[in-house]
Amino acid sequence: MKQIKNEELKSIQLEMIHYIDQVCRKNKIEYSISAGTLLGAVKYQGYIPWDDDIDIMLTRSNYEKLITLLLAQKPEKFSLLHYKERPTYLPMAKLYNNQTFFTSTLDNLNSGTGVFIDIFPVDQLPNDQREGERFKKEIRREVTHLTASRHGLAYASSEKLLYAIIKSVLWLPSHLRYLGKNSMLAEKVDLHMQKYNGSDGIYCNYVFSPPKHMAYFDKSIFAHYEDIQFEELVLRKIVDHEPFLVELYGNWKSLPKSNKIRNHSYYHWYWKE
Repeated sequence: MKQIKNEELKSIQLEMIHYIDQVCRKNKIEYSISAGTLLGAVKYQGYIPWDDDIDIMLTRSNYEKLITLLLAQKPEKFSLLHYKERPTYLPMAKLYNNQTFFTSTLDNLNSGTGVFIDIFPVDQLPNDQREGERFKKEIRREVTHLTASRHGLAYASSEKLLYAIIKSVLWLPSHLRYLGKNSMLAEKVDLHMQKYNGSDGIYCNYVFSPPKHMAYFDKSIFAHYEDIQFEELVLRKIVDHEPFLVELYGNWKSLPKSNKIRNHSYYHWYWKE
């Protein structure tokens, strides 16, 4: 098997995000690059030096439109990781390249898939942040059950060995209880995340965001989009990116401390033979 080099990895990802971008533009679906991808586009017109993936986010209505199209089109080179298509263990979607695969000693939750693009839904949150915190805890508990439904020890996948060991013990009761119930759990959490959509709430976010990034973004920032350069492509982003980047990175215009840098170095990517 031939290992994929870093520049090859980026080329594969750029091909996938170009495909998604074309689907969205053709069907008038608005999306925004997100997280490190958004930071990289704003600061460097491409990848930030330490990043190795691409993330996008869409409001729920746009997310559902995109998922429907990706499920229907099924290009030979790409597959969609979504609970309506195959077992999934996190409340989001991934488009991945069928000609690639990964190995990892720490994270095998999605073993059998390849180089991917993360696709996150953005849902409304309650105006009362105490209610929002309760809602967030409910979702995280349900996602724990969803992840624990994975067979073997893959349910304990983590970025760090110590966390994986702790999860393998603490999540074992949930694993034994929910093993084999993936489809039901995935649909349940996906619908629950949409609980406040259509309400008079003014806030939104990806509901399963890590606790420290569970910001209450004004939903108005997802009302306007614009083109932005990312490597050789022109992609889409929210116009008002400042509150989003400040919430995720603080002083995002400065370089982060080394202990704040995260990537997917625990994955090793290969071409299928």
